[in-house]
Amino acid sequence: MLSHGNFLCQLEELPERIVLYPGDKALCVLPVWHSFQRLCEYVITNAATAIIYSKPVGSILLADIAKMNPQILPSVPRIWESVYDGIYRTMRKTGGITWILFNFFVNVAILYSRCARAVTGQQPLLYRGQRVLRAILLCIPAILLFPLKALGSLLVFRKIRVKLGNAFREGVSGGGALPPNIDEFFWAIGVKVLEGYGLTETAPVVAVRPFKKPVFGTIGSALSCCEVKIVDDGGKEVAPGVKGTVMVKGENVMKGYYNNPELTAKVISPDGWFDTGDLGYKTLRGEIVLRGRKKDTIVLRGGENIEPAPIEMKINESRYILQSVVLGQDQRYLGTLLVVNKDELTAWAENNSISTEHFSHLLHDPQVIKMYENEVNELVSAKTGFKMFERINRIALLEKPFETGVELSAKQEIMRYKLDDLYHKEIRKLFHN
Repeated sequence: MLSHGNFLCQLEELPERIVLYPGDKALCVLPVWHSFQRLCEYVITNAATAIIYSKPVGSILLADIAKMNPQILPSVPRIWESVYDGIYRTMRKTGGITWILFNFFVNVAILYSRCARAVTGQQPLLYRGQRVLRAILLCIPAILLFPLKALGSLLVFRKIRVKLGNAFREGVSGGGALPPNIDEFFWAIGVKVLEGYGLTETAPVVAVRPFKKPVFGTIGSALSCCEVKIVDDGGKEVAPGVKGTVMVKGENVMKGYYNNPELTAKVISPDGWFDTGDLGYKTLRGEIVLRGRKKDTIVLRGGENIEPAPIEMKINESRYILQSVVLGQDQRYLGTLLVVNKDELTAWAENNSISTEHFSHLLHDPQVIKMYENEVNELVSAKTGFKMFERINRIALLEKPFETGVELSAKQEIMRYKLDDLYHKEIRKLFHN
């Protein structure tokens, strides 16, 4: 149960964090009944900004952007992933020197951005003296890389940015975690995407990375209308940098679940703290870093606790994979369902002299399966920061992309509880010989 006050308390600060001016245009693609979209409409109209309604379909969205030239694009992470995938797909098809230069300048820009953020204090700060040490170590590399980054912006990134219109100021990503590689790419090429966080129960914003001096990898500090604390399993508040459960208290927290006082009492304590069910930690400056959902935590037979979200985000970096779901509750090891990228797999098969006449047959071809196994093993390994028990032992390839209302919720999040019924046979093969 959400009151008008739950929504309205956010309107004073949000326009400052995401920067809206009278006469601006915001292009929206979410369902109008979604709580994120509803708050977007309140914030936009309150700032005397115009709303343009479009659809989360690549061709329609890009055409509407070109026609309407919006300053802001609030959307879910999947939209930014689609834009990212589209850019890379176009560059790969172009090939030749363009593809080589694109990769070179992207890598330079990412490296420069990492150094520059360290110098300017836009990296998460977990212990005192960390910023000074980083700035000393990375100041010279940032200076040396800047000319190359500027050249890349002139030759390559400017042409990408214009696809978002010549008035574009910022994107806002909410309704799910923005994958780190997507976040880093847009930051590097000069497209500002502000990641926000909240739940329907918090009407829905708790925090959003500010436009002015954002801190990479965080969702910013809590809005002034609420407080956030991180607690351990015993309910005790933990120190900065220590992971725990994210708790919220404030004017934006719901009145409760309709006609369900028992469930309300489970998530809202007598003193008003709401248990979000999310895991995260705070930096020394109070920014929040999220680390998955408690209810999604996988517990293996050996007792190891694993958060699937970081693993899935890493796997999804592969151009051959559209979507992934990591599974393994009460099993000895992890397995994953992989939705293949049909165009990329077809191109790979043709380059390797494998017949593509019947696409479904490709998913059972030993060479294709081996390629996907190698791809996953490269991405999820000790080299990329994963522990031995977080490695993927088995994979299952799926042809059909996940759909809204079937495997995905309205905000494009995977409804894990549906997967056992939808993919019973594939999941059984992952964990049984």
